[in-house]
Amino acid sequence: MPIRGERGATLRRGRTLVRQDRGQAAAPMIAKEKRKLTAWVVYSKVISFWAPGVLLAKLGGMPDPNMQQAWREKIALFSLIVLVCCIVVYVTIFLAMTFCPQDVAKKQSNVFQIGDQSTPNTIGILGYAYDTSSAHWTASMSFTPTPGQDLTPFFNVPIPSECNSDKLKNFRAANYD
Repeated sequence: MPIRGERGATLRRGRTLVRQDRGQAAAPMIAKEKRKLTAWVVYSKVISFWAPGVLLAKLGGMPDPNMQQAWREKIALFSLIVLVCCIVVYVTIFLAMTFCPQDVAKKQSNVFQIGDQSTPNTIGILGYAYDTSSAHWTASMSFTPTPGQDLTPFFNVPIPSECNSDKLKNFRAANYD
């Protein structure tokens, strides 16, 4: 065993990187390769046409083309979010006005209210309004319907067979007697 301070037979690494002929160039951390022109890249460049690369490099502090493209894609993503929000607002608020404009929807002839005396010759049956101007009421009838009257209680509505089970007949809310 070698004594302290003596050089013995130990493994030692030589200085290989000092000599230029033995050194290797360091591999770049980000490979610089040209991006393919996909639809997304084209859309991002079209939507951010107002911010050219020179402007982004000088004023935006983005000298690298990859940084500029990332910023353009962020703007493109924001524009798609705004577009989807506008579509949702249109469907929620304005779609009804598209199919039924206000000048048609607010006419009194398009609105019918049960029990309203201002709509002559109309009656309601099962949620539908019927015009009775050409109807002939016979004297043998026990009543003459008033305009806007709901006549649904005067008709027998058939009960579905699924509702006639013994279990449902005993249930108070479903009692049809």
